Amino acid sequence: MSKNAIYRYFVEGESEQILINALKTDLGLIVPGKVDILNVIQKKINKNWLRTMKPNTTVILVYDTDVEDVELLKKNIETLKKCAAVKDVWCIPQVKNLEDELVRACNIRNVMDLTGTRTLHDHKRAFVNSSNQSQMLERNEFDIRKLWSKVPDNAFAQFGNNSERIKKGEV
Repeated sequence: MSKNAIYRYFVEGESEQILINALKTDLGLIVPGKVDILNVIQKKINKNWLRTMKPNTTVILVYDTDVEDVELLKKNIETLKKCAAVKDVWCIPQVKNLEDELVRACNIRNVMDLTGTRTLHDHKRAFVNSSNQSQMLERNEFDIRKLWSKVPDNAFAQFGNNSERIKKGEV
C-alpha cells in the first residue's frame, strides 16, 4: 500500500457503506477511500461513474454472493479495467451476504444480536441509524481477520477474494 494510493469502494448498500466507513475511519482497520453505493451485481457501471475516477485509482468491489448471476459483474470489471484512470480492480465477496459476514466476524449467534433487535429488518434499520457502529462491533468481539475471509463456493469463486489487500496488518 502506497501512501499516495487512491482507493474507491463500490458497495451494495447503505449498511456496507456505513460498515466500511466505521472500519476505515473509526477503527483504522482498512485502507481509506471514497465509498459509493453501487450494486455491481445488479447495476452497470456507466460513463458518469468512470468520469469521477481520479488517475491511479484502485477500485474495490464489495458484493453479496447469494445470487449466482455473475455476468454483470464480469462486464463491470471489464469496463473498469479499460478505464485509463483505474490502476487495479479488487473483488471482495460477502459470503453469502453482509449479515453472514458480521456473524462470522463477531462473537454473536445471529446478526440481530449485534444491534439487539428482533427482526432482520429492524437490525438493518438500527445498524444504519446507529451513531456507534464501531462500538457495536468492538462490544461483540469483532475480528477483522474473519471479515471477508472466505472465497465463495459458487460462480463468484472465479473472482477470488482480495480482502487481505485492504486490511491493515494483523489486529
